[in-house]
Amino acid sequence: MAQAEILSRAQERSSVKADCHYRIGSGIAYPARLVDLTAEGARLEGISRSLNVGDMLTVRFGGLAPVEAKIQWVERGREVGLRFLQPLYPSVYLHVLANLQKGKTPDLQFVKAIPLRSC
Repeated sequence: MAQAEILSRAQERSSVKADCHYRIGSGIAYPARLVDLTAEGARLEGISRSLNVGDMLTVRFGGLAPVEAKIQWVERGREVGLRFLQPLYPSVYLHVLANLQKGKTPDLQFVKAIPLRSC
């Protein structure tokens, strides 16, 4: 990783170890390993195909819907650094991080709103 890149990072990454999947466009989802995470980005190891700086992809981890990201750096085709196009909300980030560090996927449940009035 370049020195300038380390200095420009807004947040220190938290160490995690979690399975994830990434996809370019509507293609096949490839497995990888999420090893660092911030609300603004992540580092993946064990990438199974050739990726390049500037490529856009979606990554899925921790029970979240796919997160759109741009590749910021590539290390010999083995790992990549990602910047999320939309940073994770702080509460979502903290919840996912806590559960990933415990080694479990969070159970994010959504409750369907009850209509106020029937027509």
